[in-house]
Amino acid sequence: MSLIQWGADFYTGLPDIDEQHRRLIALANCLGDTPRSDAEVLGQAFEELRTYIVEHFSLEEKQMTEAQIDPDHLRYHINAHSLFAARVTELWEAHCQGADGTFEELLGFLKTWILQHILHTDRAMALRIHEKLGANAPHNMFTHF
Repeated sequence: MSLIQWGADFYTGLPDIDEQHRRLIALANCLGDTPRSDAEVLGQAFEELRTYIVEHFSLEEKQMTEAQIDPDHLRYHINAHSLFAARVTELWEAHCQGADGTFEELLGFLKTWILQHILHTDRAMALRIHEKLGANAPHNMFTHF
């Protein structure tokens, strides 16, 4: 069962970001689909997701910096990334130490945060980047604001 189903609502009009969002969702779904009883495969799936999160956040932050978007939004966005990465690591470590329910909490957190972040924060970021670059934002970007 997939945590998140990719859809047109996730589209930002920034090809690299959109492709990475697809991959991020696929990795989160992979983690959710991995049998809990297979600790080694589960650990590998988590490490792949964690590594990709860092890569993806770096790309977003680079694009925002290069586009010279509003510094307040940039700071907010970077802080959101940091808090997310810290919470994911905290929940994973609690799961590895045997804390009951933390894996399900991790999956719920991933799903909620990824959905909210892409549909709101990242789309707002994309609008700012499109504005700074003088590009037209895709028409469907206004459906969640």
